[in-house]
Amino acid sequence: MSQNTKYALLACDVFKEELTTFGGETPPWHRIEYLEMGLHDQPDNLRSEVQAAIARLEVDPAIETVLLAYGLCGNGLLGVHAIRCPLILPRAHDCISILLGGTAPHNEILKENPGTYFYSPGWVRGKRVPGPDREAHIREVYSARYPDDDEMVDDLVEADAETFAHHSCAAYVDLTQNADAETYCKDCAKHLGWQFRRLQGDATMLQDLLNRNWDDTRYLTVPPGHSIALNNQSELVSEPS
Repeated sequence: MSQNTKYALLACDVFKEELTTFGGETPPWHRIEYLEMGLHDQPDNLRSEVQAAIARLEVDPAIETVLLAYGLCGNGLLGVHAIRCPLILPRAHDCISILLGGTAPHNEILKENPGTYFYSPGWVRGKRVPGPDREAHIREVYSARYPDDDEMVDDLVEADAETFAHHSCAAYVDLTQNADAETYCKDCAKHLGWQFRRLQGDATMLQDLLNRNWDDTRYLTVPPGHSIALNNQSELVSEPS
């Protein structure tokens, strides 16, 4: 791919702070589009939203390659494909793997403490993380979905809280020195009775995506007419659609 290739960047909104800091909203991008964070909670929805966004980008004949600021994200990227443009994405579990610089440090942290829950400036901004504001957020979501069933809403809010029962550590990953977000994470840890841990992020994977340093060991290139898939070793690969 030449230096003159026009790129589009499709990114989860969770990366907005980092991409702004690293110049991801300036040229050489011909176009950047963000999708709502949290879509991985329903992988089929994430897949359909990403697929629809790629289709929108491919309508623009000036765009020749689409970069995805996404990991596998709960298998929500499986099956995603493009008709005309190559797709390039990090070989990563999710946004936390990308913020930590790869899957190896992510796996090592979870091996040391399986009860770790990861926070970042984007997730803090969305107020979706476990903490003092999550119950109100979840209650609002379910109340809109079941407006005439308060008991159902109460049960779902309680079930949501139970999903975090095995966690014990709030781990904050930041590449932007966001002091307010870090303070919020500390408040969440205190509210939940969890340990707080500040992790040293690694900007390499995200910056190299922006700077076109796409070695095959860290990035997957999906040719037109191929789809994102997993092989028998659970590694990201492309296969004919």
